[in-house]
Amino acid sequence: MNLEKIEAVFFNVLEDIHDYLPDLTLVGGWMPYIYSNFLWKTSVRNPVTTVDIDFGVDQSVTRAYSKTIFETLSLLDYKERHLKMDRMFPVVLYKEKIPVEFITYPTVDIKAVEKMVGQQIQINKIDKFDFLLKHRISINIQAKKKNYLLNCPKPSAFLYHKGATFIDRENKEKQAKDLYYMYFILRYAPDVDVILKEVSQYSEKGYLTSVPSNLNKFFERVSSQGCLLVEQENGSDEYIHDVRQDIFDRFKRLRNVLQGAGK
Repeated sequence: MNLEKIEAVFFNVLEDIHDYLPDLTLVGGWMPYIYSNFLWKTSVRNPVTTVDIDFGVDQSVTRAYSKTIFETLSLLDYKERHLKMDRMFPVVLYKEKIPVEFITYPTVDIKAVEKMVGQQIQINKIDKFDFLLKHRISINIQAKKKNYLLNCPKPSAFLYHKGATFIDRENKEKQAKDLYYMYFILRYAPDVDVILKEVSQYSEKGYLTSVPSNLNKFFERVSSQGCLLVEQENGSDEYIHDVRQDIFDRFKRLRNVLQGAGK
């Protein structure tokens, strides 16, 4: 599926669930695309690094919906993937082969979430995920002559959360993507100074305390594993002569900010 088709499916999903957007938070690999195109409004090459469309859900649903998301989407052209062969539910919904998934955190009031999403849809529970839902902004998305106000993690929160969770990923490919998302923000955000200040504040408040040690482990030197993984994910780069050195320098600045937090 080419980039144009992937983008079209993404915006079709936004239209399909537009009524629920005030109580959803877009997360995952679409964030570089959203940040670069609609928040920073800069032209960045290949910002789409995933096709999965992931929405975060909190228990503080703001309104009573007449239909659940499952009831709404099941009337449209979505396919269902059954997670257990002997059970009809829960399912993961697919829009033209692209999964649309819902995520929350382990201590959530799941009944409150299911009232909106529906018991039939698989709702993944991920540790530390509530941090993203607490630190978010609304971004105006314009596409196909339509506007959507989309809740998203603040770039600083997305960056900091990835620093806490990449190390727990089950394979190097997913680790590389997570670290590349961090590099993307450190490299392309026009307000990187503000972002780093916010990151420092998260650290001072005691959020996700493993971030400094995780980054020190993976970015201690230019030849460290983290630099190699990001360089591999970034690929050849016509704008930077020594990509690995650039990666190291940007993460070094982030590590220095975290080291100085609270001092």
